[in-house]
Amino acid sequence: SRLEHRMVRLLALAAVACAEPPPAVPDTAPEPVAPEPVVPQPPPPPEFTSSVRPLNDAERTAMTGITWRPGCPVPLDDLVRVEVSHHDFEGGVRQGALVVRADTADAIVAALAAAFAEGFPIERMEPIVAFGGSDDASMDANNTSAFNCRAVTGGTRYSEHSYGHAVDVNPAQNPYISSSGRTVLPAAAADFVDRAAPRPGMLFADSALVASLVGAGWGWGGAWSSTRDFQHLSANGR
Repeated sequence: SRLEHRMVRLLALAAVACAEPPPAVPDTAPEPVAPEPVVPQPPPPPEFTSSVRPLNDAERTAMTGITWRPGCPVPLDDLVRVEVSHHDFEGGVRQGALVVRADTADAIVAALAAAFAEGFPIERMEPIVAFGGSDDASMDANNTSAFNCRAVTGGTRYSEHSYGHAVDVNPAQNPYISSSGRTVLPAAAADFVDRAAPRPGMLFADSALVASLVGAGWGWGGAWSSTRDFQHLSANGR
C-alpha cells in the first residue's frame, strides 16, 4: 500500500541519517620546500677609468710661481690634467692625477691602464704643487708625479719634467742612484737599490708600465748605463 511504501522510505531515510559520517580526510598540504641557498657572488673586478682635461683657472693659479712660472719651456695652455684609477699597496683602488703636456697624455694613460691591468700598485699620485713644487718632498711621500718646471737633479738645465714629458713612479721603490752609488734619492729607498729581489711597486724593463712607454718611444732611467733613475721615464729618454 501507499502507506507501507511511505513508511519504507522514511525508515530508509532515517537509516541514512543515523549512519556514521565518513571519516574526515586529513589535510595533505605539501611539505614546505626549503629555498635554494644563496651563494654570495664576488664583486666584479674594479675597472680602469681615465679622463683628460685642460687645467682650470684654480689649478693654473695654484701652479703659478710654484711649479710653473713665466719663462718655463711649456705654456700652461699646453698642459692637461690626467686623472686615472690605480691600485694602492693595501689592495684597494684610488683615483690619482698627473699634470702632463697634452701631446703625451695618450701615452701616459695607455701606460697606466697597462699597469692597472697588471695589478701594479702606486702609493699615491698627485700634482707636485701639493708639495710646494719640492721634488724632495714629493719623493719622501712616495708620490708619483709628472710636470714640474725645475732643474735636472744635480744640474742647472731644465729637467724633462719641465716640458711635461716625464713621469716619476713610486720613488720609494725606484730610487735615483748616482753614478758613484753614493747618492740615493729618496734616502728611504736605500733598501731598493738591490734590484735582484722584486717587490711590489718596483719597476723593471718588463713591467707593463715601462714596456708600454718604451713601446711608445720613451726611455726608462733604469736602463741608463751610469746614473740610474729607476723611477723616471721620459719621452726623449733623458
